[in-house]
Amino acid sequence: MSDLNDPRRLIGNLMRLGTIDSLDLAEGTVRVRVGELLTGDIPFAAPRAGAVRIWSPPSLGEQVMLFCPEGDIEAGIILGALYSEAHPAPTSDGTFLVDFPDGTRLSYDAEAHKLAITLGESGAAEITAPGGLTLNADVQLNGKLDATGKITSTDDVVGGSKSLKGHKHLQVQPGNGVSGAPQ
Repeated sequence: MSDLNDPRRLIGNLMRLGTIDSLDLAEGTVRVRVGELLTGDIPFAAPRAGAVRIWSPPSLGEQVMLFCPEGDIEAGIILGALYSEAHPAPTSDGTFLVDFPDGTRLSYDAEAHKLAITLGESGAAEITAPGGLTLNADVQLNGKLDATGKITSTDDVVGGSKSLKGHKHLQVQPGNGVSGAPQ
């Protein structure tokens, strides 16, 4: 603990800038380098840690703000991170952005009202919704669609410019005859 008779030093030691030197993700702790000093294992703050929990650990080399109660660096708690030359801000506009090291990106542009999710190379996505999934929008699919269950529509289905409800068959014969291709 700092000398309580030196308030300037005590106040100066309450908040320090440092960089993440090592992580223990199983324990939820890190070691922070502050100049020549290296902390022991200390916790990092989370945006939420109650019934709703958000896990977003810091990364090696990330610059952080270290709060040291009573100036004691060993009792320090990481309050937040700061952009640096090693880890600059990922955008320079007002877009909300979560940028992952594999190239995956989640962004929301409030002015354009656009949510974009881009997965890194070879990325995959999965939605598990035991109660169902409802999309209230026109959907455009650029790729193939495979289904393991029944597909139903209350309107028409069109494939290759052929209407399922309104197409005509030529060469229709009674009995066991097979019709021609749909028109």
